[in-house]
Amino acid sequence: MSDPIRAVAIVRYVLPAPPEVAYDEWLDPEALAEFITPAPARTGRIEIEPRLGGALRLEMVDEETLVEIRGEFLELDRPNRLRFTWQSTLGGGFDSVVTVTFEPSGARETTMTIEHARLPPAWRGDHEAGWTRIASQLEARMRRGA
Repeated sequence: MSDPIRAVAIVRYVLPAPPEVAYDEWLDPEALAEFITPAPARTGRIEIEPRLGGALRLEMVDEETLVEIRGEFLELDRPNRLRFTWQSTLGGGFDSVVTVTFEPSGARETTMTIEHARLPPAWRGDHEAGWTRIASQLEARMRRGA
């Protein structure tokens, strides 16, 4: 029997860079701060320790809400895949896991897949929309050559 409090949000997005470049953006604190929070919210404090067992901490801030995210890196397989826990204070708090994969796609492009597992079902749609916005913001950053 499946767990009634678990759902998965999946987003696929083509990025204008090879997998190595796309992967590295996720582990660069300055880059991550620019794209990890869906606009119009912004990233507050961010801390990242890109090693197995290393910490990921960030704040997503908008006018009325502060969402704190804490996580730990479970897998770092450059340039193919990274996986980390995602413990959010949103909606009373929940623990989940995010997996990001990078596959070559065409000339100097990458198909990035973000899979956010172990979500409360009511949050699946919002998380798919949020991860889609995040992927779009990463694409815009790459197109600017940041």
